[in-house]
Amino acid sequence: MRTLVIGYGNSSRRDDGVGWFVVERLQQAPLPGVEFLTSHQLEVEHAEVISQFDNVIFVDAAVPQSPRPVAETIVRPEFQGHAVAHYLTPADLVSLSDSLYGQVPRAFLFSIRGIDFGFGTGLSAETEGWAGEAVDRIARLVAELRHRPAETGQVAG
Repeated sequence: MRTLVIGYGNSSRRDDGVGWFVVERLQQAPLPGVEFLTSHQLEVEHAEVISQFDNVIFVDAAVPQSPRPVAETIVRPEFQGHAVAHYLTPADLVSLSDSLYGQVPRAFLFSIRGIDFGFGTGLSAETEGWAGEAVDRIARLVAELRHRPAETGQVAG
């Protein structure tokens, strides 16, 4: 069972780089069968990449008004048009993976509340704490996924 963790955001805009931070921490953990990717934003090319995995976990910053400091949601394939042509969501990528490659990995999104999106490279203390919680939760999810049978029609080739 192969899992990909994608952390994305702008690491030069403080808490917007929390996805990169989480990936760096997870890379230090013993997580067999897990690969990692960081990016400033989700790109169409990522659809091909995720099509090669059984599971994909997206990690991104959330706005300060988000209801929970760390939110975990299941991502379902659903492509939507966006006003900004270069903007894609995890649901868009899963949908593109299905449409273009016939593969729908199980997908999850971890959104971590950001407080400070100003210029700089360090996370705010609050977001760094929530990022630690996300690292723990993602590591537990990865362990669960190793023992959870793939859903019909959900296994990547």
